[in-house]
Amino acid sequence: MNPADEKERGIKKLKPFEKKLLGILIALVVIVAGFAIFYTIENKNPSGKTLVICTYGGLLSYGSNKNQTYSTVFGTFEKEYGVNIKIVTPSTGCLPALESRKNNEIANIVIGLTNLNGIKAANDGLLAKYTAPENYINNTLMQEMGSASSYLTPYEYSYLGIDYNKTGQVSGQFNPTFSDLLTKQNASNLLMENPTTSDTGEAFLLWEISYYENVLHQNWTTFWSSIKQYDANNIYDSWSSAFTQFESSSPQTLLVSYLTDPAYNVYFGYGNDVNSTVTQYGGKEYGWRTIYNIGIVNGTGNLSLEEKFVNYFLSPTVQNEIPTNEWMYPANNTITMPPSYSAAMNQTSIIPLNNYISAQEIYNNSERWILQWQSIME
Repeated sequence: MNPADEKERGIKKLKPFEKKLLGILIALVVIVAGFAIFYTIENKNPSGKTLVICTYGGLLSYGSNKNQTYSTVFGTFEKEYGVNIKIVTPSTGCLPALESRKNNEIANIVIGLTNLNGIKAANDGLLAKYTAPENYINNTLMQEMGSASSYLTPYEYSYLGIDYNKTGQVSGQFNPTFSDLLTKQNASNLLMENPTTSDTGEAFLLWEISYYENVLHQNWTTFWSSIKQYDANNIYDSWSSAFTQFESSSPQTLLVSYLTDPAYNVYFGYGNDVNSTVTQYGGKEYGWRTIYNIGIVNGTGNLSLEEKFVNYFLSPTVQNEIPTNEWMYPANNTITMPPSYSAAMNQTSIIPLNNYISAQEIYNNSERWILQWQSIME
């Protein structure tokens, strides 16, 4: 899920959450304008320092009190370091905005680059090298970021999931293989996102490619050739449009979404009729882990303050806000998860398919894979 695309997920009466995505506004604008203006006026200080953050529109926006969350996360840093924070959300997403304005500063910090697009930002010289102190870092996530880990630090992560309604399954449980998804009933009811327009869709494509190539040792294209006869009309341009259809469909409908969706439902009292799962094979569970990162924009000239903010973003003050405002797992392993997360599938047993396909391989091959997908699905 690329936050610049559609970071708008959730379940049951949820406002669109993605990406990730995942919606970005039409130009470089201050997110939640009135609230940000309050910051720049009330926290004005003689030093005149401003920290500009480029991110996605839904950052920390899906809890019970968005303004309070922003005050906790950004207001605390402003007061502690005597700085004003401004948040911008480019219409095209942060990566394209940084690419188009290279060497012309638009931000000090970027929040939301993923294990899909982060390596491009690093390779293109958009980011400054920085590694946060080890006590803030989940080393497994850092390893999955590959060479980009010298430039980007994970702050949250989650597995994709196949959402299903418990009443739509005979046993009440659903632990599919990819072959199970190809039965007539499942395939005709599986809602997916287009990998050319949605980062959720691209992440699912990578999930499927890695599963077929590295677990089954089969050609990944066979899945799409088989599912096309049932599912050609069930591919949506964004997570939000797929979710809207899922919400109004029969109990047999399945949705490519996120494994934490049941936790969201329980937290906000929307019930527990929806569950989410990953794919399995040979008694083992396999899933795709999406990782979101924070980094310092190259050449901004305020490195000391920017490094302090990266460290701060990984501290308990911020990381405690991740589970119930982003509906992701915090990268800081010391954080205690809220009780509602017991409704989500236990992720510790999941084998991340990211282990089989490196960030560099994604960077090198994603365009070719998407073109192949398009050719099959035309």
